[in-house]
Amino acid sequence: MDFIIVGGAVLFALIGLIKGGAKIFFGLFMLLVIMVGASFISAAVCPLVLQKNTDEGVVYTSAAQTIMSPIANALPTSGDFATLLDTEIVLGEDEVLYVGESCEVTLKAAISENIPVVGQYLASFVEKAAIPGTTLRTSIAYNLTRYCCEIVLWVILVIALVIVRNIVRKKIFIFLDDKKHAAFSKIDRAIGAVVTLVIFLAILWGAGVIIARFDDGSNWANKADAFLLNGVIAQPFMQANPLLKLINVTLPVAEAA
Repeated sequence: MDFIIVGGAVLFALIGLIKGGAKIFFGLFMLLVIMVGASFISAAVCPLVLQKNTDEGVVYTSAAQTIMSPIANALPTSGDFATLLDTEIVLGEDEVLYVGESCEVTLKAAISENIPVVGQYLASFVEKAAIPGTTLRTSIAYNLTRYCCEIVLWVILVIALVIVRNIVRKKIFIFLDDKKHAAFSKIDRAIGAVVTLVIFLAILWGAGVIIARFDDGSNWANKADAFLLNGVIAQPFMQANPLLKLINVTLPVAEAA
């Protein structure tokens, strides 16, 4: 992992020096900012449209139910897996999700046993998507509905913001290409190296926090984290990820956690 960090940093810095800050910032970097910003906006707006809080709890809107119904009906309706889908998910006193009010079988174990081959890998994702107090069928239907709505809104936002970016970028490129502004061009290349290093840092820490979110100390994510921490530079570098504080995770993750 040390070689990846050092080699990646050198490569990204050279790209920044060659291309310049303006081309990178208003190119790939700005596109990434737009895409990430649009994802945060869509993730914040869509739940407001799909559900509302009442005195009786969370209620799904008619728009949400229109999309959720065919998704729920498409899931298995017979057999052991259908029984699992229609059993209420309960949050136990130990903050672990269980299948049924008896709290005897954890949701993670149930998914691993009922879905062959890939069940142990899907269990972590299903556990994160499950909504306590509802059935797994409803949780899956709502989350897929929310993802569809977020994708549609995300595409609309990205297209609109990219159009604005292109207008601003064109004017800046004309300014930097002018020979009268050679000093600004050199400064632009130095800024380019900094910007690309920031992008590289965001990629590593972004991937690190995504993997750490699913790390339970013994699953596939734990093996991935072990690789990311394998190195004299890599271990303190990945452990210093400030994004880990947002999900309250400290690397390496112990199995008991």
